[in-house]
Amino acid sequence: MLRHDVVNMSPVSREPVSENAPGVKEGVHGAVLRSDALGLTSVLMQAIAHTAPATAILLTIQFTVSQAGVVGPLAYLLAFFLVLTLGFGVIQLARHLPSAGGYYTYVSRTVHPRAGFLTAWLFFLYSALTPAFSLAMMGSVLETSLRSQYGISFPWWLFLLIGTAFTAFVTYRGVEVSAAALVILGILEVGCVVLLATWGFFSPGPGGVNLSSFNPANAPSGSGLYLAIVFSIFALTGWEGAAPLAEETKDPKRIVPRAILGAILLMGAYLVFTSWGLLVGWGTNRVADFVACPEVPAFVLARRFWGAGWILVLFALINSMVAVAVATTLVSTRMWYAMARSGSLPRQLTDLHERYKTPVNAISFQTLVTVVFGIGMGLWIGPDQEFFLMGTVLTLALAVIYSLGNLGVFLFYRKERAQDFHPALHALFPLISSVAILWVAYKSVVPLPAAPISYAPAIVAGWFVAGVFVLIVMKLIGQEQWLLRAGSAANE
Repeated sequence: MLRHDVVNMSPVSREPVSENAPGVKEGVHGAVLRSDALGLTSVLMQAIAHTAPATAILLTIQFTVSQAGVVGPLAYLLAFFLVLTLGFGVIQLARHLPSAGGYYTYVSRTVHPRAGFLTAWLFFLYSALTPAFSLAMMGSVLETSLRSQYGISFPWWLFLLIGTAFTAFVTYRGVEVSAAALVILGILEVGCVVLLATWGFFSPGPGGVNLSSFNPANAPSGSGLYLAIVFSIFALTGWEGAAPLAEETKDPKRIVPRAILGAILLMGAYLVFTSWGLLVGWGTNRVADFVACPEVPAFVLARRFWGAGWILVLFALINSMVAVAVATTLVSTRMWYAMARSGSLPRQLTDLHERYKTPVNAISFQTLVTVVFGIGMGLWIGPDQEFFLMGTVLTLALAVIYSLGNLGVFLFYRKERAQDFHPALHALFPLISSVAILWVAYKSVVPLPAAPISYAPAIVAGWFVAGVFVLIVMKLIGQEQWLLRAGSAANE
């Protein structure tokens, strides 16, 4: 539902008091977001930052190479093509259903409102918790690196608190400030990693510059290459983070699809290039040493290239974790705003700051979740294990979310826009990507890994059952009216 009202209350606003002023979008309860605030560059960087570029390569390449050997870059390339088919589906929905709810609105509108609620329920395990385990993991890496290199003691939880405070400030201050921060942080982290990879081509290790990384015959085994592709798919996740900014974007039906496609294309090229450069710099004849390296291989490589300047790579990783915290906070708070607007969450989450038009209560709740979950889980199982456990949890959750979105693409174009139905775009691509993503989820937990990662299936299953229970209770007490409004924001 689009309207043009001005809100004049302090410190937060719910009800409009004057009409016909441009630049805001109103929800069911009168809460409004600032419209036309973001252009293509800002939305594109939101999607890219949501994938955490430095983290995506620096913390995944060692495992990828352990499975695929020297052809690790080929695994990223093949994963890129699979993710591209997945992205095509979301683009088809973003062109017609722009909403702050993102997947929540897409699935509610195209499959069923109950399915939309369960999508958002699972998204809590993704966007809402990503800031916590990302900042905890970075705090752990920073603590270890500073102690080993400089003898400095800097506890991981202190970094989490600082990162959370920064995230809360920029997201509270306004979507334009958040977008500007993401543009700056994104350029810095991508630039640093690309520089390191490029350096590898000018100072290659044993084996020199070669194309062996793109010859599948060089893979240790077919199953190893396959597992590397499976893992690499989720190094590319995050591109869908552009969708929830639709209501704050200029011409969202044009910009959001372009940002999603651009993020997938740029991240695909980035992962292939940087993984190739890092392997060449290390030495394609020394892959076993790369896999066995006890610390982040990029840190070792940077010290060889730049000496004390290696800290730039550490900075890029810190930068990446902070950027993904900001990006995922934007996604989770906008989704909660959309759900509260429809009535599926407390109305207080639609409260916006009068001046900045940001969902202040949603941001406060997200900040609380980040601190409590991040520190609590980190103290229980360790910040590094928190990262790996929750990475597996979000893998399983995203498999369901993406598959429901793909089903929505097919149903929407088959039933409501039959004149635009295209067999490849709206049936074949969603089917292929759904099968691939569900297989990724299966291979993530079969065979069951060691604890605490083995807890992941139970966490996701338990959370899903809890969501179903909520729906059953709401139906029994006759409080399902909000379900009918779940997709209303996306009505054309």
